[in-house]
Amino acid sequence: MSTVVRSDEVAPQPWANGGGTTRELVRADDGAWRISLADIDGDGPFSAFPGLHRLLTVVDGPVLGLDVDGETHVVEPQRPFAFSGDAVVTASVPEGAVRVLNVVADASVEAFVTVLELGRSSVLPLAADQAAYVVKGTDARCLVAGPGEVAGRCTVAVVTLQRS
Repeated sequence: MSTVVRSDEVAPQPWANGGGTTRELVRADDGAWRISLADIDGDGPFSAFPGLHRLLTVVDGPVLGLDVDGETHVVEPQRPFAFSGDAVVTASVPEGAVRVLNVVADASVEAFVTVLELGRSSVLPLAADQAAYVVKGTDARCLVAGPGEVAGRCTVAVVTLQRS
C-alpha cells in the first residue's frame, strides 16, 4: 500500500544554517535516507551533510546556480544533480526562487532520480524502494511512496533508493 504525502500539509522547517526551509516528505526508518522539498528564495550557503551524498532536482522555478567546492554549475529544472554532502556549496537564484526535491542518503544507499512525462492513460507502478513526486498534473506537489502507483497525465520525479 502506498503512502501519499502532500507537500502543502507538511510544515516547513528552517535549514540547519538558517538559509532556507525544507519540508521532510519521507525518511527511512533507520535514517539511511530522506526525501524533502527545499525552498531556495535567495543566494547563500547550503548546510553540510558530512559523510552523506545528495541528489537534487529543481521541481518548481527557473535555474539554480550552485558553486560546489569552487566549481560553478547551472542546474536546470527537472535535471537531477548529484554532489557530496561534504562539499562546500553556495546557491544562487539568478532568475528567481526555486523549489528542489532533495534526496540525502548515506553510503549504503544509491539514489537515482528520473523525470518522466506520463500520458492520460498511463499507469506507473512503484516498487517498495521507489517514490514519485508529482511535479505537474492533478496530484501536483504530492509524493507517492511505493509500493503503489501513479496514474494519469502528469510529470513525475521518480526516486529509486537501492541498498548496496
